[in-house]
Amino acid sequence: MRQRQSRSTTAAIDLGSNTFRLLIARGTGTGMIPLHKELATVRLGEGLARSGRLSQAAMARGAEALSRFAASLASHAPLVLRACGTHALRRAANREEFLAMASGILGCRVEVISGEEEAALSQAGVCAGLGRKARQPLLLADVGGGSTELLAGKEAGGPPAVKSLPLGAVALSEEFGAAPDAMLARIATVLGPGLKTFPGRLPAQGSPFVVGCGGTATSLAALALGLREYDERRVQNFILPLSRLTALIAELAALPVAVRNTLPGLDLGRGEIIVAGALIYQELLRLLGCPELVVSDAGLLEGILLSAREKSGERKTGPDGPGPATRH
Repeated sequence: MRQRQSRSTTAAIDLGSNTFRLLIARGTGTGMIPLHKELATVRLGEGLARSGRLSQAAMARGAEALSRFAASLASHAPLVLRACGTHALRRAANREEFLAMASGILGCRVEVISGEEEAALSQAGVCAGLGRKARQPLLLADVGGGSTELLAGKEAGGPPAVKSLPLGAVALSEEFGAAPDAMLARIATVLGPGLKTFPGRLPAQGSPFVVGCGGTATSLAALALGLREYDERRVQNFILPLSRLTALIAELAALPVAVRNTLPGLDLGRGEIIVAGALIYQELLRLLGCPELVVSDAGLLEGILLSAREKSGERKTGPDGPGPATRH
């Protein structure tokens, strides 16, 4: 039997190019308490860079993951649910086929958000996790499977500057395989010009407070910490020095993919793309002259959750209490 809905329970789903993630929490504002977290390595963007389409195998993996999420949602019965797709679904020519299937499984509309909204939601989630540890000028970087989202902090009360770059761990790994030097050359040609779009947002002297969120950053923290099992409490606000990141890349690149996939602290399939993702962060820190990366376990998923909770205030309820969950 479906549980009675809680007025304060909210759920969020991030349909990323590599990983799908679910978060169900109870509470209001930034004081929400996680009730259930779940992730699945889907590789939705596999082959997308070459074909421009989602493969049938990738869509099948996505459907399987979302069916598991739907079972978890049924057991918690959240009042509000928001599900957001990112780079792979922005780009795929056949995205409507997948979106129709995903919406049917979840019982809600799956939104495809812009790179700019993705960055803004990531900032909201990261800042909620950092709390008072956040410093300005802040540069947020989320290295995903198909793109890298950058957000530079506000200046003079204006909006943050955001940039979505066509650099992703999945796409780079598919194009260059086990050739980190070739990956790095491509990264440099895209990332350097991309950073120049932030005039006035980054310090002329010194370096910004660089925060990495998303699966690449948290996986690197888990490896640097030597975690046998992922522990979000230890990963949150972990400081990864550039020197340690550089050494870690050399260690990972020397291992066969099959061995990397068995490393503790990495979710299934992450070993295939971790070198490419790490190289993006390494080049970002090098170009900025920044000696370290602050890792945030909180990010886009938490930002989606907070935005869903804010939208729930627009919802009307009848005299008998809340009706069906608000499905954004």
